[in-house]
Amino acid sequence: MKNKLCCLSLLLLASMFATLASCENQEVYKAKPLALIALDENPDLTSEYLVVIGDIQEYTASPALMPYYEATVQWIYSQYMQGMDIKCVLQVGDITSGNQESSYQFFYNVTSQLAEEVPYIACIGNHDYVWDSNNKIKDRNATYFSRYTTFPLTESMIVDRFEDGRTENVVVENYIDGKPYYILVLEFGPRDEVLEWAKRYVQNHRHQKFILMTHEYLSRNGERIADGSYAELQFMNTTWSTPEKIWEQLIKDNDNIAWVLCGHNGFYTHLTTPNVRGRDVLQMLFNLQYQKNGGDGMIQLWEFPQGQDSATVRIYNTISRQWFTQDGKVVELKFKYKY
Repeated sequence: MKNKLCCLSLLLLASMFATLASCENQEVYKAKPLALIALDENPDLTSEYLVVIGDIQEYTASPALMPYYEATVQWIYSQYMQGMDIKCVLQVGDITSGNQESSYQFFYNVTSQLAEEVPYIACIGNHDYVWDSNNKIKDRNATYFSRYTTFPLTESMIVDRFEDGRTENVVVENYIDGKPYYILVLEFGPRDEVLEWAKRYVQNHRHQKFILMTHEYLSRNGERIADGSYAELQFMNTTWSTPEKIWEQLIKDNDNIAWVLCGHNGFYTHLTTPNVRGRDVLQMLFNLQYQKNGGDGMIQLWEFPQGQDSATVRIYNTISRQWFTQDGKVVELKFKYKY
């Protein structure tokens, strides 16, 4: 059965490459309407899931790699439509490689079809702004991000935002096992005023738990960045926060921040740090840009088995239909999320 599914996935990818070849002279790769592909035998349909997608800048910048993102989205869409309980899709930033509108248009053409069914929540990365010739970001508003990450279903679930009409800093309603786990999205290197807004909201909603998502947070070695962050190196004309400042001013003292997601560096790694209550806070990095084919169709699957207090995080290849392994073993992390 698994070999048959793999063949179907490879045929789908081949079809996408053929479509791309016929469109290569057009400004934007026109995504085909999503269609159902075979239901996967791997995920347990009795569990709930979060899907995390790492930095996709290589996918959206290269016509040769765009089909990998389309195949990823088609897998998520197909599994959801056939019974997989996906609570939301979280994308950790760097949608584009340089704020090119054509890259955003491709992203939107593909993603909006999935986002009609499953809440799709993205955060802004440093590559989603306009850079000057010295790689500096002079204007935080010089980005197409909000224009192309506004999806009606997700918009209906936003309960607060820092700026009207923008999606860089929002709180999105979400539930796991019937309990609120809201998504707190923060911009790349959050401004002081953004960090203060987030802190007030979290403290005023202590009955809710939060999943914090921001682009730059952990190094490739799994260390929280205190000095020399890209926000420090790139931003001009604005305040900014290092990951260590985010930990100290927002996360450490607020026990209702359940865990943290980021991208930007490396491939995957994690850190656990006790907060003031002594609870270990999981901080997880997942980034695709340095992998084969810009990501090779991989996602992170966070599985929440029914009636249990722990979740399991694994990396899954939506094209080969296989779990990511090292030394012949599936790479996974189990952690307690109910507390």
